[in-house]
Order: sequence, then C-alpha cells, then structure tokens
Amino acid sequence: MTGAQVDIWGPGPGSVPDSLSDPKVIASRALQLRERERVQIATNFEADNFEIVSSFVWMRSMALLKKQLGALGNVFIGELLQRPDIDEFADIGVKVSDAEAISLARDLGILTPLQTLRLLQSQAIVLHFSGVENDSSVGAAEAMTREEAVSCLRVCVQGILGQEKIGAAEKFKEFRQKLGTVFLTEGSPEVARLRSSPYFFIKTTVSIVLALFRTSEGAEFEHVSQNGRLIIPIFWPLLKDPERWQIGRAYATEFSEGRKDVVRALHGILVSVAGFDYVPDNLRSNTFVEVANKVIAAHQGSNNFHNEPAPMRELANLGTSIPTSALATCITAVLCVRLGTGYGTSYSAQAFANEVIRGLSRDNWLYYFNERFEQDRIILAKLEWGSPLENWMKLIRALDIDPVDINSDDVRRLIAATTANDPAKVKAIARGILSTSLGDGQFASR
Repeated sequence: MTGAQVDIWGPGPGSVPDSLSDPKVIASRALQLRERERVQIATNFEADNFEIVSSFVWMRSMALLKKQLGALGNVFIGELLQRPDIDEFADIGVKVSDAEAISLARDLGILTPLQTLRLLQSQAIVLHFSGVENDSSVGAAEAMTREEAVSCLRVCVQGILGQEKIGAAEKFKEFRQKLGTVFLTEGSPEVARLRSSPYFFIKTTVSIVLALFRTSEGAEFEHVSQNGRLIIPIFWPLLKDPERWQIGRAYATEFSEGRKDVVRALHGILVSVAGFDYVPDNLRSNTFVEVANKVIAAHQGSNNFHNEPAPMRELANLGTSIPTSALATCITAVLCVRLGTGYGTSYSAQAFANEVIRGLSRDNWLYYFNERFEQDRIILAKLEWGSPLENWMKLIRALDIDPVDINSDDVRRLIAATTANDPAKVKAIARGILSTSLGDGQFASR
C-alpha cells in the first residue's frame, strides 16, 4: 500500500533548523509558551540546570500535545488507542501516556517521522534523569549534558511548542462520523481512500466499527452494522492476527452480555470471513491483555525500574499458557522488561520476565515476528540503543529462530543479522522498519 502525504502543524521543523543550538534563540520560537516561561528556560540553561529545564520543557510539550489530541474528542481518542477506559469523562492528560500521545500524533500526521524518533529518544533521556533524582544509589557525577538538554528543547519546539494551534486528522474524524450516518458502498470514495491508506488506518477503522457497535443505537446502529458488514470482509485478508482476534473478542464480549443485535451483526461478519477461529475464551484473554498493558505502562512511565516488578510478577503468575489472542501484547510487555532502556533494566523484574519467556514456544515467537513485530514501535525503537540492543542480541540468539520461517523480508533479514551476531546491521534494519511504520502517512492527504 502507498501512504499519503502528511499534513503537519504549521511550517514544520524548518522554523527551528537542526543546526540551531542556542537555547535562548530556540526558546524564543516556542510560540505556545508565555514570555516568562521562555525567559525561565534561557535562565536555567545559563545556570546549567539541564535536568530541570528539560523536565519543564517536556512536561509543557506533552500537556499541549495531549490537549490538541483531546480536541478530537475523548471517545475518538479511546477508539484510536483501543482504550475502552477512555470515555467522555476521562482526563486525556492523565489517561494517555507520553509515548501513546507521540505515536498517535505521528499516525495522525501531526508529527513527522524524524520528529517522532527524536521525541521518543528525548523521552527516554528525560525519564532516566527523572528517576536518577530519586535514586540515592546513583552517583552525583551522572548528570544530563548540555547537548542532551538542547536536543530535547529543539525537537519539542520543532514539533510542538513552535507550532500554531490547529486541528488534526479532521478528514479521518469525518470518516468516523459517516460510518454511523451514511450507508457506504464498495465504490464509495471513503472505501477507496481506505484501500490506499497505511495499515494503521485500516486497523483503526476496525477498532472504530467495533466501538460504534457497542455505543450506537437505532438508525446509527443500522448504518454501523451495514458498513461493518461491508468494510471488515473487504479488508479481512489484509488484517494481522491481533486485529482478527480483536473482532473475535468483541463478539465473545457482546455474546456474554446478551446484546443480541450486536451479536447478530458480528456473527454475520465472522461467518462471511470464516473467522470463528478467532473467538477466544474472553475473560482469560482479556485478563492477560490487561496485565500486559500494565507492564507496558509501567515501563513507559517515570521511575520505571521501580514500577515494573509488580505488574511483571502479576503477568508471570497468570500462567505460562498465554491465549493466542493475547500473545502479541504479552510478548511486547516481556520484551520491554528484558530489553530495558538505554540506561539498563529493572533488576527486580527480570526473574518474572524470564519465567514468562521460558513458557513461550518457538511457534509463539514466530507468531510475534510474523504478526506483530513490524508494527511494534515500542520494541523497534529500543534497537536504536546500546543496552537494549545488546540484550536483544543475547535473548533472540538463544531462541535459535530460523529466519526461513519468517514471512517478511525485512524481519527475516533482521533475525538473520541477529543470528549472525551483527548488531550494527540489526540496528540499521530495525531503523528502516520503524521508519516505514512511522512514515506511512495520513488517511487524508492534501
């Protein structure tokens, strides 16, 4: 599939060129900050308070980014992130993690691929030094450098603080509204546009249809039902297993709750695609997914080394027989803990992570590499860093995965490079896969 051109906020990174390294000048271009705040940034740089100024810049940037995302509507954001806990009363600033906000902003065309990569790198650095401040075992000599602080400020201004406040992804929002108000056909321009869109928008459309099944009534439900019976079978051959399991889980949930109209609609869809193999033991599957998401949230949050052991222990205690519908999320979670960050791993969580890994079969790993890895931005981004890359090489080489069994050419090359103990090549291939994922473009082009 080909991606469409990306619309971004305002003039883009050209307003703050990469060559600019004077923090006072960079801060002066942060249009979203008050003059007093811009002065404080310059003053803290002059005083070498790099951790303090970076934490402030990061906090303000993420608050603004989440506010802009929230303007699309809480329910819509919840659908995009597949987070049913985000309802109309949720506080997006609290409920959505920084990493989720950055990734979603990229998918919606708010950030460029390069800005996204740099923001994720800055996040890791800011979180690390935030944790260092609360760790008495770390020596006072470990401090953020001026270059790291300037890099954080520059990318935050380039991508967020230096841009005008405008809407995002309005075309895709309009498409969501049409799903509940208009009877689409195979020849509708919305369906044609979706055919040429990146995978993200296809899987997001599935999430939105399933969410609308749960919330719509009357005429809206009739529109959603017919559009779902149209769209899902068209794109079923392209769907990865995690998205197919998502449809199966929705059917199981609605069946257990006795919502006959929704069950009838989903039953028709699953019959048309011969998809009943993807209907799971719902309660058990959902429990694994819920706990795995807790592990990922702890890993991506502040003070992660301290917060990872508890949910990782809980995941290990659920048992080693992980339902297939939950497998992709669980492997992402355990890899977060085992690979760690550029500053190390959570020592206390390793035993529990290893327990889960011992229970994973060769077929489980092949499922992950074939169905999830190319879309797993969390893990792909880790292979940019020394320590996680080293841990990856040790862990995956020990699994003795045969690259011949990998479907994707890029992933096959990456596993072959891992087996050959060539970390530089692994890093380069992972960067290429991640760039493809981040550079997919936007549902609605100009």
